[in-house]
Amino acid sequence: LNENILEKKLLYGIILISSLATKDDSLKEAALKEVKEFIDDDYINDIYGAYSLMAMNSIYYRFTHLATEFDYSSMPANLRMQFMTKHKMGSTDFEMLCLAVAAIIGCGKCINAHDAVLRNNNISSQSIQTVVRVAAIINAISSIIKVSE
Repeated sequence: LNENILEKKLLYGIILISSLATKDDSLKEAALKEVKEFIDDDYINDIYGAYSLMAMNSIYYRFTHLATEFDYSSMPANLRMQFMTKHKMGSTDFEMLCLAVAAIIGCGKCINAHDAVLRNNNISSQSIQTVVRVAAIINAISSIIKVSE
């Protein structure tokens, strides 16, 4: 919470979306309570939208780059991604949120895609690293919760 590289709104968004990606209900509830002071309902709705897209995309695209017997990436994905154009937050924030989920789920193709978009939009390596560092911390907290229950 003392992070000073990201704007507070984005930092709390990364905390919330990372909590969702861990699928830990107690962590998600704690994160929702914590972020309410810093982000509004529209931003929270966009976080849920980004998470839903990444929950779908990271599994599908991880499959396409891990499957070696056929080039599934040459086939149309046919995934519905209408939320990509319906979110209210800035596109850079949206990409950073998606990167956090991709890192937790472990989809290299998604990580590289979101990293490239962020770099093309002149987002610093330090900011990108910070997104993933915060996601890693939230994931570690979830892991400790799970093993200590």
